[in-house]
Amino acid sequence: MDVSAVLELVRLGLSGIVVAIGLLLIAGGALGLLRFPDLYTRLHAANVADVVGSVGVVLGLAIAAPDWNIALRLLLLAALLIALGPTLTHLVAQAAHAAGLAPIAGRYAAPRPGATRSSTPQ
Repeated sequence: MDVSAVLELVRLGLSGIVVAIGLLLIAGGALGLLRFPDLYTRLHAANVADVVGSVGVVLGLAIAAPDWNIALRLLLLAALLIALGPTLTHLVAQAAHAAGLAPIAGRYAAPRPGATRSSTPQ
């Protein structure tokens, strides 16, 4: 194997690692959507994990791009994701707040599987 083939394998391996990390972050954001109690904490989980994860996936694809033109377009897409993710999340949170949706105040105890609902909070 010559040096260029080894460098190509290293580049593609690095790309795969960056994409895998991005996908793990997106999966963590999806878990946060399922686990957190109210809209505001779910929005936070979705925004942080999904923006960083999607940027990681796009950067990994840019590393693996065969042409500089494609890599530049993917980097511009990553910049667009960084700019639009928090903006759209802020708009959703502001609309929910304007509609009167209040965040959960005080201590929150997650429901346990098989537990019955009690009328008094603990």
